[in-house]
Amino acid sequence: MVKVVFTGMRDLPQLPADEEKYRKAGAQFIKKVPCSTEEEVIAGAGDADAVITVRSPYTRRVIENLSRCRLISVCSAGYEYVDVHAATEHGICVTNMPAYSIDEVSDHAMALLLACARKITRLNDAVKKGSWDSLEKPKIFQLLPPMSPLRDQCLGIIGLGRIGRSLIPKAQGFGLRIIAYDPYVSPAEAGKMGVKLAGLDELLGESDFVTIHALLDSQTHHLLSENQFRKMKPTAYVINVARGGIIDEAALCTALSRGYIAGAALDVLDTEPPTPDNPLFKMDNVIITPHTAFYSQQAVAQALRQPEEEVFRVLRGEWPHNLVNPEVKEKFSARWEKLS
Repeated sequence: MVKVVFTGMRDLPQLPADEEKYRKAGAQFIKKVPCSTEEEVIAGAGDADAVITVRSPYTRRVIENLSRCRLISVCSAGYEYVDVHAATEHGICVTNMPAYSIDEVSDHAMALLLACARKITRLNDAVKKGSWDSLEKPKIFQLLPPMSPLRDQCLGIIGLGRIGRSLIPKAQGFGLRIIAYDPYVSPAEAGKMGVKLAGLDELLGESDFVTIHALLDSQTHHLLSENQFRKMKPTAYVINVARGGIIDEAALCTALSRGYIAGAALDVLDTEPPTPDNPLFKMDNVIITPHTAFYSQQAVAQALRQPEEEVFRVLRGEWPHNLVNPEVKEKFSARWEKLS
């Protein structure tokens, strides 16, 4: 019997979505949770024909121990925890969800930008602690400056993928002027979106808000470190709804404490879940949400359904739709079978 294994840091109780469909395909669905170490993944999925995963480490060592695996189906757009090169060498397809939570994440980025611009969380905290000052007793007014209308301020977008592009009309609706950094997008293509392309240093120096929408890889790891924060305006905010590793957190703490930038809003951190002593927790000019930008009930349903659909395609002898490593096809066909 074909074995399909789900591995993850936590359980997804809605999986499998349709056990009968697995039975008709001659497959058995098994959960191995939690799988947060190489050893746990090897023990849980070493003999799987296909795996569905959320953030379990599929390193080269793990992949070398997958004796029967034909597919690693990732339940997210990002797949930095899968060694795609190793998978390709071993004839294993890797799929992701490139259209997953586009509106949800760009909505969340816009919400964090607005919260920074209008100091929503700081004012909320002050009110709940008893402050509600009149003009005659302007204690709370000390929290307000500097604050300007969004119109004609500059938003710098790092990464013009689907989410970055989704943010553009939302930000334009508030009158923000938009520039972007993406080495894979042409000026002509950006111009059609009403966006000016800029180098990273130029974007950092000109922007009042910087939002991050890039994949995490060797080129983007710690893309923003102390040298980059020093180039930003002291009134600027950085917003990260992509991956925590794109920002050097130690450098961010330095930048925030020394006033290189005004604040940060983060849905992702370098270590998740974070340790209780993370210094960002003690900073009033930081907003943190617990990696929930992806969430809507509709998006969760998609995240459960789409990776399974990729599994069934491969089991039926078809190529998956969202293949991260199309160069795998020759190795896959040589090791397993030709797909249609």
